[in-house]
Amino acid sequence: MAEPVRTVLPSATTSKPKRAAARARWISRAFALLGTGTSLTVLVGWRLDVPAMRRLLPGQPPMVALTAFACLLLGTALLLATRMRRSKTSRCASRWLAVAAAALALGGGLQYLIPGSFRLDDWVQRLVFRQLEAGSGMALATAAGILGTAAALLLQDTGNRRLRHLGSLAALGAFVIAAVGGLGYAYGLGAFHQGGPFSRMALITAVTLGALSLGVLLSRPNLPWIATALGGGEAGALTRHLLPAAVLAPLLLGLLELHAVRAGLLEAETGTAFLVIVLALWLAGLTTRLARNVDRRAVTDRHLHDVLRGMNDTLEQRVTERTRDLALAQDALVQAQKMEAIGQLTGGVAHDFNNLLTIIRSSVDFLRRPDLPEERRTRYMDAVSDTVDRAAKLTAQLLAFARRQALKPEVFDAGERLSGVASMLDSLTGARIRILTQLPESSCFVRADASQFETALVNLAVNARDAMEGEGTLTIALACNRSKPAIRGHAGASHHFVTVAVTDTGSGIAAEQIERIFEPFFTTKEVGKGTGLGLSQVIGFAKQSGGDVDVASVVGRGTTFTLYLPRVDAEANAARKEEAPEGPQVEGADQCILVVEDNIEVGRFCTQILLDLGYGTVLAQSAEAALAEIEAVPFRFDAVFSDVVMPGMGGIELAKRLRELHPELPVILTSGYSHVLARDDSHGFELVRKPYSAEQVARAMKAISGRKKSRLSA
Repeated sequence: MAEPVRTVLPSATTSKPKRAAARARWISRAFALLGTGTSLTVLVGWRLDVPAMRRLLPGQPPMVALTAFACLLLGTALLLATRMRRSKTSRCASRWLAVAAAALALGGGLQYLIPGSFRLDDWVQRLVFRQLEAGSGMALATAAGILGTAAALLLQDTGNRRLRHLGSLAALGAFVIAAVGGLGYAYGLGAFHQGGPFSRMALITAVTLGALSLGVLLSRPNLPWIATALGGGEAGALTRHLLPAAVLAPLLLGLLELHAVRAGLLEAETGTAFLVIVLALWLAGLTTRLARNVDRRAVTDRHLHDVLRGMNDTLEQRVTERTRDLALAQDALVQAQKMEAIGQLTGGVAHDFNNLLTIIRSSVDFLRRPDLPEERRTRYMDAVSDTVDRAAKLTAQLLAFARRQALKPEVFDAGERLSGVASMLDSLTGARIRILTQLPESSCFVRADASQFETALVNLAVNARDAMEGEGTLTIALACNRSKPAIRGHAGASHHFVTVAVTDTGSGIAAEQIERIFEPFFTTKEVGKGTGLGLSQVIGFAKQSGGDVDVASVVGRGTTFTLYLPRVDAEANAARKEEAPEGPQVEGADQCILVVEDNIEVGRFCTQILLDLGYGTVLAQSAEAALAEIEAVPFRFDAVFSDVVMPGMGGIELAKRLRELHPELPVILTSGYSHVLARDDSHGFELVRKPYSAEQVARAMKAISGRKKSRLSA
């Protein structure tokens, strides 16, 4: 059995940006704490007059109080902006602190734009300690860096994308200003701090401002470069590995080159050329290493692709094998179910027919006794006749379930038939069952076999009686112009149907038995109280008539069977109605009947019945032989009595051929089973169902004789 394939790549890929964002947020908070702690230490140093706390870095100029106040505000604002769960109050406080820092920076930078006697940095310095010394104060670069950092904090949460990008550029500019100021101290460029915008910027100011601006940049973890640099993937590891080498190495080489030139070890031009050559080789090495990593990654990807393709092929092969095994198992299950159904069906048929044959065999044995009294002889002969009728009914129920019975459809009013059946149900169901009928005001015409329709109603009523255990209410409701819903997975129909709903107040049907109640010989009744063929006849008749049967049941409350039959117009009733021939029994004198029957025993019994009725007979064992007899003497026969199912040409094909060749020659068809008759009625010919009696044959002969006389008189 194939093991389930577990895919973890999507969840891992999704978690990488989250880890990078968390890492960036923690670094940003660390820079905010560094800036806040540094500026607060400087302010305490000024207040307590501790020179070491003002500088923090020995031998370097101190950070002025105005710059310390602005950096303290920026650090606090950054701490509020990087909280895990930011409230509206914290966001508002962060913005106002950034605005205050920007105001201090503007105040400190106004002295470079508007010359005058008032200096904000000197005023703030007096509040904390004393006036500024000559040549000290907030540098123009410091004011610009604080403004850029404050602007980035104000714009990072705005809804406009361009403004957010502008804030990121402002923070980046502030970091560049701080980095340049710090590198001036690192490279010992005294002229760098003796004039221009970076004059008066202390080294501690450059470090603090660089940390705060970089913290503001990292406070937006959704930036692409943050996910790349701090992510947990291969790209993040490669970036963190190459970035220090690409940044620190040139800075270190530049520092060495300057010290060598100052020491007189190298001339300036030679040092510059040497620096360029070393940097070129350094970048070439980094490029080569990056190319090797890319090539290694490509090889790994190809190997992974090959592995995945092999796994996919294996998976497809397993799926194919599993599908084939499932198909074979399903076929075997279907075959087993078929065999079980056939076994159940044949077992039920064998059981019932053995019971019937037992009665016939015993009656025949008694009839062979020469000293049998006449009264007992009559009783045994009636038993044989009744048993044959029961066997014929059993066969009809089986054919009805298989939808292979030879129906005699006609157009009739379902309300009239239902009323007639309801009047006889009182004696069938018993006195303790109340029968209610609900009929519409207008007529409901259907085209179906009327006798099978009545049988279906009787079967449903008997089934309801047994479910109510002889006491309750049975409601039979007729309705016209109804749509047929989807039943047991079959699609519904929108055209009009006539419905007969039979509702009982019995015990109901369990949900697990609903699907089996229409199976032949399936019954929940005790042995001897039901054959299990009643509902099979109902659904078979409904399906063969173009309808269906629906069932709804609640255990303990009752069941409703709804019979759906296609509705026809009243005009069809008038068009299809045919008057039955009236008058006395037509004698068979001087009439010859051609009997076509492939079974010689059945043929002999049929000819004997016709002889007893006074007809002359000729027996043909095939349709081809019958055609030859008719063509030999065309006007010899007055009617043809033919079986339907025969080897070679069947009875229906023979009847159609005779209709073309000899339209005046009546044809009577007889059959116990024929899928052709079940599908297309009797094709307009008189039909006698097997097993037939002498009375039924006489009735059929009377019918065709009446129609023949009507045609001759017309």
